[in-house]
Amino acid sequence: MIERLEPLLGAPVSLETLKHKPERRTTLRARGARRNAIVKVYASTRAPTVAARIAALATGPDDVEIPEVLLCDSELHLLVLSEVPGVPLREALLAGDGETCERAGSALGTWHRAWSGMSPDPLVPHTAEREIEILSSRIDRAPDEIAALVRAELPSVAEGEWAPATVVHRDLYEEQIMVDERIGLIDLDDAALGPPELDVGNLLAHVELLSLRATTDLTAAVEALLKGYRQSGTPLDAALLARCQALTSLRLACIHEMRSLVDRAQPALLTEPGRGAPR
Repeated sequence: MIERLEPLLGAPVSLETLKHKPERRTTLRARGARRNAIVKVYASTRAPTVAARIAALATGPDDVEIPEVLLCDSELHLLVLSEVPGVPLREALLAGDGETCERAGSALGTWHRAWSGMSPDPLVPHTAEREIEILSSRIDRAPDEIAALVRAELPSVAEGEWAPATVVHRDLYEEQIMVDERIGLIDLDDAALGPPELDVGNLLAHVELLSLRATTDLTAAVEALLKGYRQSGTPLDAALLARCQALTSLRLACIHEMRSLVDRAQPALLTEPGRGAPR
């Protein structure tokens, strides 16, 4: 691998493991004499698919920075991306930095608006049916008590399809939004076509998880985030946003074995437009 990286980054190159997901991928930071990069080594053959998705998004709005594809080696299952500068939005959320949260919300809304009605060729629709399939697979792996609680909520979130209205990140949470001179989006492996409510709901559910873990009230930060999103002019359907947030909360309940997230999913559906949802 080093031999492939040195011409791109400058010798010598050192590697730091950032994430390792067995049987899925390993993510590393490569430091070279000229520049740094993010390196992803996949267990599967999906490197070219991910590379095509990210390359197709390169023509998006200048307000939002995304990685550049530097190298894709299908034989090595290797993808090399430029490093997006900044710190994760998590820092601003925990610090109660409303101005930064508002900037991030505005950038996300601008990104959704720029891709509205467009279908970049490598991207495919992420359907509600597929989202339920993902949740169901998490239920199957959850402890019995959590699985039973989440399964009981499936009827409230499973009904109705949604439109592939824009480009969506599909796995958006506070660590995937980078804050610098520009707002950046990283880890776009699963970018797809779907409703903007999917990204916003996913983000809100993860921020709720962060709030529970940090035992910190992040309501003001969330309101600033949504204020920025509204200022972008991208509309959000309150009922769909509540549904998408609940879907993610239920998935996170399974992953983290947290009953409280199941309880949080119920008010999101019952009190439309939901906690913090745009009115």
